[in-house]
Amino acid sequence: MTKFSLVALGSLSLLLISVQQSYAQARSSIGIRYGVNKPFADTYKFGGGLGLQGTIAIGDKWAIEPSVAYDKINSKREVWITPTETFYFSNVSSLDLLTVNFAARYYIIPSLYAKLGPTFYAAGGNEDLAGLGIGGNAGVGYQLMVDNRNKFEFSFNTDLINVERSVGNGATPIASIRVAYAFNFKR
Repeated sequence: MTKFSLVALGSLSLLLISVQQSYAQARSSIGIRYGVNKPFADTYKFGGGLGLQGTIAIGDKWAIEPSVAYDKINSKREVWITPTETFYFSNVSSLDLLTVNFAARYYIIPSLYAKLGPTFYAAGGNEDLAGLGIGGNAGVGYQLMVDNRNKFEFSFNTDLINVERSVGNGATPIASIRVAYAFNFKR
């Protein structure tokens, strides 16, 4: 993802936030999301992923957000070209990351929320298991109500996982920007 597309996505998000009056609160819903991710390790570049998420309202201010997602974490490859051959080197392999999250949402104002919770994950790379366990999930998001039943959600999120074959052999935070479409069950 280029710097231009990040600026364009941010500008569009600010425009949508300023145009729509918010009358949202915690509501039970189900939706699909797409995200762009970047681990905080120099040997990885931008990746992407899809997920299915739900929201279970337990009051006006609180909700539980269960989700299942697949993310592709792309490694950087170095290319060395000699007069006779081309070599591709990589310190780490790309990862296929499957996560199951159970985050608690707190609505700061009717459409702005913060979330925090555990992440159960399995990460595979080069036909091998690179990580399996429990990590963490935190983020902040904004929900834009289209009407009483439909909404878009924009969130900045981070997952903390432990990857055996990452730089430093340990905790790897993965930052992501996510956009979701959700359908509310009640008006």
